Amino acid sequence: MSARNTSFVVQAAEPGISRARDAGLMHTHFCARDGKTVRLPDGREAVEFINCSYLGLDTHPRALEGARRVLDQYGLHFCCARTRLSIEPNVALEDKLSRLFRGHAITFPSVTTAHMSTLPLLASGDLLPDDYPRRTRFVFDKNSHASMQFLRPVIAEEAEAVTVIGHNDLNALEDELKDASARGQTVVYLADGVYSMGGVSPVPELLELSERYPLVLYLDDAHGTSIFGKNGEGYARGAFGEELPGHVFITYSLAKGFGCNGGGVLLPSKWQAERVRSFGMTYAFSAPLDFSVVGAALEVVELHLDGTVEALQKTLRARVAKFDERVGCDARDFSPIRTVAVGDEDLARALGEALLACGYLPSVAFFPVVARGKSILRLCLTVEHTDAQLEGFARALADARERLERPGKTA
Repeated sequence: MSARNTSFVVQAAEPGISRARDAGLMHTHFCARDGKTVRLPDGREAVEFINCSYLGLDTHPRALEGARRVLDQYGLHFCCARTRLSIEPNVALEDKLSRLFRGHAITFPSVTTAHMSTLPLLASGDLLPDDYPRRTRFVFDKNSHASMQFLRPVIAEEAEAVTVIGHNDLNALEDELKDASARGQTVVYLADGVYSMGGVSPVPELLELSERYPLVLYLDDAHGTSIFGKNGEGYARGAFGEELPGHVFITYSLAKGFGCNGGGVLLPSKWQAERVRSFGMTYAFSAPLDFSVVGAALEVVELHLDGTVEALQKTLRARVAKFDERVGCDARDFSPIRTVAVGDEDLARALGEALLACGYLPSVAFFPVVARGKSILRLCLTVEHTDAQLEGFARALADARERLERPGKTA
């Protein structure tokens, strides 16, 4: 994003953000938590629908004990790039994740830093399979995560073209593929597995296109990790066979469904993983995962393998079904992220304030998070939400909408 565009966004969005902050809907904090209930700075308690720990593993006793164990043995941190020195538990974690996800897993302090190390190498052609053209064209789904879109100027320094197409628009993608093929280019398509605002990518159709064109798939499955697949391999990884194809790259999260923090990238082959370890910017010049996260993640891997995660997935689906039944959502694809379309930005904030007054705290999303006039309430559902909390939220939402949206009423 250029300085000019950044300035425009700041000026356009700042008044709305300020109003949301003053209402306690943004830039606030909590002082204590009990399940999904948090105590806010003014002493009020609210049921939050913001935390993305869909399976509740961030407070699992085994995860907490694993964190303490590694801290006791290795300390808080070892400030050194991993090209120089790593702790053994981090190496063990990557080995276990590689087996769990069936690929070559590298961990990073965040999914964003995984993108920063991987995407420039992809754009240069240095991670492509041998039989793919080295010249690249990057095609972004318009709803792909901001952590990828932010790197468009960096990618443009390496790729021959960078374009954005409509959300899940397979016809537009095929047009790009036909033109790129005529020019001797490989298309790298960037999308989310499970989108942060709900919905999923049409992965089977993308795979079919990749069988007819030189197409690389780069899928950010941060929100799909752990909540899909018997072993929690995620939505995107589950669409492929035992062996990850050489033209498919998947990023995963160790936060969200996984319950810890950080993230990583899953690469198809050892040579591609070694290249990222040698030349990935945030691998070579930044620090590793916090040691407490490494210890917790090692335990959470075991929870993926012993059936705990599979059981929690079933509970999560039941919670989402309960919510959909009460609130009236009719989503085609399963996701723990549910949205309530509002449209008007002032109305969305007013609904958020009304819900907070009733003891419920949603995310109110408006420009620049979503397009102007497309404001929503974003709700992250988890196994820790009780039926009573979902029922109470549904009633509070219906009452607030009836009061604020009736004709002649201004937000």
